[in-house]
Amino acid sequence: MLNVIKNLIKMVNIKNKIRSVKYGGAVVGSEEIQAIIRSIRNSRKTCNWQSAEEGAKFEQEAAKFLGVGYGVLANSGSSAGLLALSALELPRGSEVIICAVTFPTIFNIILQCNLTPVVVDAKVGTYGFSIEDVEKAIIKKTKAIIAIHPLGNPVDMPALMKLVRKYEEQGQKIWVIEDGCDSWGSEIGGRKVGSFGDVSITSFHAAHIISMGVGGGVFTDSRQIASNVRMYRDWGRQADINKSENKKWKQLPKDYNPRFIYEKIGYNFQVLELQAAMGRVQLRKILQIKAARKRNFDYLVRHLSKYNSGGHGGYALNMPKTVHNADVCWFAFPLTYWGDRGGLLRHLEKNGIETRPLFSGNICLHPAYKDANFRISGKLDGANFIAKHSFWISCHPSLTKSDLRYMVEVFDDFFNPDDHKKHIEIHKLDDFERQGLKMVRAHENYGKD
Repeated sequence: MLNVIKNLIKMVNIKNKIRSVKYGGAVVGSEEIQAIIRSIRNSRKTCNWQSAEEGAKFEQEAAKFLGVGYGVLANSGSSAGLLALSALELPRGSEVIICAVTFPTIFNIILQCNLTPVVVDAKVGTYGFSIEDVEKAIIKKTKAIIAIHPLGNPVDMPALMKLVRKYEEQGQKIWVIEDGCDSWGSEIGGRKVGSFGDVSITSFHAAHIISMGVGGGVFTDSRQIASNVRMYRDWGRQADINKSENKKWKQLPKDYNPRFIYEKIGYNFQVLELQAAMGRVQLRKILQIKAARKRNFDYLVRHLSKYNSGGHGGYALNMPKTVHNADVCWFAFPLTYWGDRGGLLRHLEKNGIETRPLFSGNICLHPAYKDANFRISGKLDGANFIAKHSFWISCHPSLTKSDLRYMVEVFDDFFNPDDHKKHIEIHKLDDFERQGLKMVRAHENYGKD
C-alpha cells in the first residue's frame, strides 16, 4: 500500500512540473551573434554575401580539425551528399551500398545520380550496418559504399577500409563516402570520423553537433575530388581551379573569361558569409559540446539501464551500444523498446519529452520508393524491427541536471511495476512486418548478376 501511495505522489509531482525537453537545437551565444554581425557588415562593404573570406577560413579550419586536406562548404548536409557522390562521377547504373536505416536524402542522391542503391541490414543497438553484410552485398557493379554513422556512433571504419583495399588489390575500385552528418567530433581508434573514406560529408544544421543555422560540408584528401565538388557546387563553372588548369574550349572565344566556363552540370549550393562566421565560432567550442553530450548520454545510460533486457521487472529497453574502440560525440540517445513503443512515446510526449523515430526505420518501406530501382542484399529483419521498436530522445548540451532528472522520472513513471499492462510483450511478426518483408523480397534480386 505504501508503494502505491509513493507512486501516486510521484505521478502527481511529474504532472505538476511538466516541462518541454526538445530533441535538439543550436546552442548559440553572444560570440556567434557578434561574428554574424561582423560578417554582415563586411558583406555590405564587399557586396559579397556568399561564402568568401569567412567561408574559406571555415573550410580550412574544419578540414584541419578532421585531419584532411580539403573542405568545401555547402548549403546543407543533403546538398553535401549530392556533391560528394556527383564528384566521383561513377558510371550510370553503378551500385552503391547503404544501410537500410538512413535519412532519405542518402537514398535520394544515389537515385538522382542515376545509380542503384543496394540496401543492407542494420543492427539493433549500434543501428549501423555490419562489415560482414556489406561484403555479402558486393558484386562487380559495386562502385561505392556510403558508411552512415548513426547518431554519432561510428561504423567500424578500419575494418571497412581493410575490406575495400582487399577488393582494390583484386582490381575493383570501391569508393567510400562517410556520412558524418550526426558524428562531428566522434573518433574511432583515436582518428576522427570523416577522415577514413575517400570523401566525407557532414551537416551543420541547427539541431546537429555544431551549427551554421543550416549548412553542410564535404571533406577529402583528394585535390581532384575537392575541385569537382566546388565546380558542382558553383553552377558547374571552373571558377575555383587554378588558371593554369583552365581548359580552353574551341566552341568559346579565345578571350572568354575562364571563371565563367561551365565544365559540369552543376548546382548553386553555396553558403552565406554569416553562416560560415557562425560555424567558425561553433567549431572552437566543439570540445565543450562533445563533453556535454557525453556527460548527458552517460547520465541517461546509468539511470535507464535498470530497464534493459532481463533487467528490472522483466522490461526490455535496450541501451545504445558504442562501437568498439570508439569515442562518440552523441547526436542523440537511441533506444529500442520491445514492448508497446507507441504507449511509451505517447507517455513521453504527453510529459513534454520530444521523441523522433530512428530516421527512416527501413527506408525501403516508404512510399517514395515504391517504384524505385534498388536491390536488397540479405534480410532486413533488423531494420524492420528498428522501424517498429526504436526511437531517440535528446542528450543535447543545453540539457540541465534538472532536465535529465525529470526525463528519468518520466521513464520511471511509465515503468511503474504496479502497472502490468506496460510489461514487455513477446515479439511476434505482425501485419506491418509481413507487409515490409513482402516488399523486401520483391527487390532482393533487382539488377544482381
